[in-house]
Amino acid sequence: MKKVAILGHFAFGTDKANGQTIKTKIVAAALKKEIGEEQMGFFDTMGGWLFLVKMPFMMLRMLWSYRNVIIMPAYKGVHLIALLIVLLNIPFRRKLHYVVIGGWLPNYVRKYPILRWAVRKIDVVYVETNYMLEALRQEGYKNIKLMPNFKPITIKDEKDLHAVGAPPFALCTFSRVMKEKGIEDAIYAVKKSNETLGHKVFTLDIYGLIQKGEEQWFEQLMSRQPEEIRYCGIAPFDKSTEVLGRYFALLFPTHFHTEGFPGTIIDAMSAGVPPIASDCPSDKELIADGKTGLLFPLGNADQLADILVQCAGHPAIINDMRPLCLNKAGEYQPEKVIKALSSEII
Repeated sequence: MKKVAILGHFAFGTDKANGQTIKTKIVAAALKKEIGEEQMGFFDTMGGWLFLVKMPFMMLRMLWSYRNVIIMPAYKGVHLIALLIVLLNIPFRRKLHYVVIGGWLPNYVRKYPILRWAVRKIDVVYVETNYMLEALRQEGYKNIKLMPNFKPITIKDEKDLHAVGAPPFALCTFSRVMKEKGIEDAIYAVKKSNETLGHKVFTLDIYGLIQKGEEQWFEQLMSRQPEEIRYCGIAPFDKSTEVLGRYFALLFPTHFHTEGFPGTIIDAMSAGVPPIASDCPSDKELIADGKTGLLFPLGNADQLADILVQCAGHPAIINDMRPLCLNKAGEYQPEKVIKALSSEII
């Protein structure tokens, strides 16, 4: 019998690069290095209705052949996947692991009694932030363990860092392109700060996949923007540090109070680029305000603009943070973080 089966959105045979697919592949790759690929099996949830038909048989195969089963569903599939794997496991008694993607689980489980029951029956649930850990423990869950987000990216060498002392200061966003990620706030803050300063001090490049259903909104939004605000498409997954290293700072004005551990902040810190982010719980946990980034009240684009104006007058605010960002990024290397999961494998 082999050690580990992983059920997640691998999207085999496609070039999908959404957050769920990326994290599924990253966790699988890190675990392979720990226990060996020959001890693992990989089962893809992609396929829509076809997957739903195959799912019970796929799960039975996993439970029959592997001592540990890891599930990595998104919120749309968590009800069915968690409930079914728990029920099918009754005669097998395998060790079940649930790696949560994002920060939505604490609020979500409160709404669904059946899901609460299923999550309690899973042996270990791995969450991305201490905020999630404490929220679930306060609900009585005793099977919660912290496993922060992580990425297999090279951290920039400190000797390659370059201070930026004069405008224009290049800023970027590096997330899904959608209203809730605060893209409009980033644009507003850049335009307002430039108006306040009287000339083009900041530019803004927007990277990321445009959220399905929001293409028209974004097209109309960009049609009204000056030349210093551009959409730059999707950066290659393995080039994030290289791309971000060109910028003065990363803007992350998310509106999600339940934002999970944002991988884009790891990307930025690995490039020595300080993030300027909303003070949602996960960002406050990751960013030491004034040391490894700057925080502003969630949804307050005017405060974001004020921070930019301050940084324009004193670029050392950002430049002095660059080495500290590199040090912080080192805490989220795969070989360190994955031990939270590999140590539970039997």
